[in-house]
Amino acid sequence: MRRSDLVPALLLLALLAPVALAQGQGGTDFKVELDPETCVFTGGSDGAGNVEVAANTGNKKIQLRLGGGRDYGISDIIFSGEGQDQMTYTAGGQASVANIFNRNSGPADVKYSVIVENRSTGETRDCDPRIINR
Repeated sequence: MRRSDLVPALLLLALLAPVALAQGQGGTDFKVELDPETCVFTGGSDGAGNVEVAANTGNKKIQLRLGGGRDYGISDIIFSGEGQDQMTYTAGGQASVANIFNRNSGPADVKYSVIVENRSTGETRDCDPRIINR
C-alpha cells in the first residue's frame, strides 16, 4: 500500500478516536444549547450549560448545539482550569454542533469557552460555562 493511500485513513482514525473512546465507555451524555447572540446557555446538569459529574466515573460526552439562526458557527473551544487536560472536542470549521469529551479521570473545575463567529460579519464572541468533576 502506498503512503498516499494510508495517510487519509490514518487521519480519519485519529479524528474518530476521541469519539470512539467516549462512546465505548458508555458515558452519560449531556446536551447543551447556546444562543450565540446573547451567550445564554441551557441544558447541561444545571439547566444553564454547566456540567457537574462525580469524578472518576468514566468518560462523559457533552453535545453543544448553537440555537437561533444560522448566522453563527463555532470557531473554537478553549479549556482552562484544573483538569483541562481531561477535555477534548470535535467540530468542523464553523460547525453549529460540537462534541466535548470529558475523560473524567480525576477532579476538574474547567471553564470551557465557546468562541462563536458571526459568519456574515466575522465578529467573534466568547461564551463560557464550566465542567466540574467532583
